[in-house]
Amino acid sequence: MYIQYSLPLRFDGPDFTPAGSVRASAILHAFQDIAKAHASAEGLGFDRLIARNLIWVITKYRFRLLGDIRPDTDYTLLSYPRRTGSLIYDRDFHILSRDGGELAVGTSQWCIVNALTRHVEQTDLDFAGVYNPVPAMPEGIERIRPKDLALVSRHTVTKEDLDENDHTNNCRYADMALELLGVQSVRELTMTFASETRLGDEIGLYLSPDGVAAGKLGDSLVFAAKAG
Repeated sequence: MYIQYSLPLRFDGPDFTPAGSVRASAILHAFQDIAKAHASAEGLGFDRLIARNLIWVITKYRFRLLGDIRPDTDYTLLSYPRRTGSLIYDRDFHILSRDGGELAVGTSQWCIVNALTRHVEQTDLDFAGVYNPVPAMPEGIERIRPKDLALVSRHTVTKEDLDENDHTNNCRYADMALELLGVQSVRELTMTFASETRLGDEIGLYLSPDGVAAGKLGDSLVFAAKAG
């Protein structure tokens, strides 16, 4: 049997837009939560890694909604790793209805970074068992190349934006991206991450003519996003 991990899942009021659509950041929070829970259950969680000055870092993700997700409804969140190389860990996600219907799929790429040097490290850390070779999204995650970006606004990182590593949570970048794109919810979202931001950093928020949202710290790209 392939490695996998599942959790019960419910979304409540704040997870939805005024129009009743589930927020992209709520989907991504759920994905991040199960990834952390699975890693911890396998002895690869934050506490174990930080003792070696290591942390998990997500570099890109993509999700697609296939059905309607409603508030105060019981779902199952299923996730499993698919390792593609010595430095990259792929992880996929499925949101399932009570009868097993697939309501959302997602995929992501992670790496392990030295918490002091911020460099990617090759380690002996691995999930025990057989990896699932079947991708949730066979088309993968497209590379986003922002061009002709125009500055729209700026955001100063606050304590509420931070994750357990004291860097801006990637889910917050999703909120920023959708605000730039002028939408409250999407059926599909792809995001890539190039650098981190910390408390007090001022992120320049940009939009391109072809609908790519991006954040920059000075001249360095922080994130890029494209909605489907």
